Amino acid sequence: MNKEPQATASSTRPMNITRPALALGLMTLTACTQTWVEPKYQQPDHFAAWSEATPSVYRIMPGDDLSVVLPFNAELNFRGSVAPDGSLTMPFAGTIPAAGLTVAQLADSVNKALATGGMAKNGYASVSIIQSAAKIYVGGQVGRPGEIALHNGMSVMQAIMAAQGLLDTARTNEVVLIRRSPDGREMLRTIDIDALTHRGDSKQDVVLQAADTIFVPKSSIAEVDQWIDQYIDKVIPFNRGFDYTISNNPTWP
Repeated sequence: MNKEPQATASSTRPMNITRPALALGLMTLTACTQTWVEPKYQQPDHFAAWSEATPSVYRIMPGDDLSVVLPFNAELNFRGSVAPDGSLTMPFAGTIPAAGLTVAQLADSVNKALATGGMAKNGYASVSIIQSAAKIYVGGQVGRPGEIALHNGMSVMQAIMAAQGLLDTARTNEVVLIRRSPDGREMLRTIDIDALTHRGDSKQDVVLQAADTIFVPKSSIAEVDQWIDQYIDKVIPFNRGFDYTISNNPTWP
């Protein structure tokens, strides 16, 4: 007399099909998406058109660390920071308004102040910015998200390295850069770090401006893994080592 096939439990062969199958399905859906940024956030009414215009000449701001060099009067050389009220106090030149000026304009103000005080008829002052108070912001899948001091000529890649580099979970081909347009609206573009580091694509080596925001999203694999952890493992817990098999030749007790 034939017996019905019986379901037996065996722990000798681990069953790891569910997670890879879900991951493959989700990754297939993800692959159909051309960009990480949701379409509704790419519409013109949300972001201004991206502009690659060269940033305007740098204007000194409170907190900037400056160096003033007088080639013919080295004893008057000075290094100091712009005060919160935007002024620079320099020995023998007094307190000079600095915030909002270019380095050339401030150098001219220093020359006039020294001449007025009888210290130098023409000091030929040269002003340079040792450390800018300007900041950028890096978030997402980096080692140390947060505020970073902006250095002259700093690129997206350099900013990421200053934030202690990319995590393994980073989506390196679609890093988001957000910047204010001249009219104050937000502009958005993506940076392909892979194209920059693997193929030397110079178009991806964007030079940053003050207050730029960089966001590094998670890779699709990391997103799938997190999704499975949150919505499968914790909601539908089961023993992955427990394998249900159908035996065509069962042995009845």
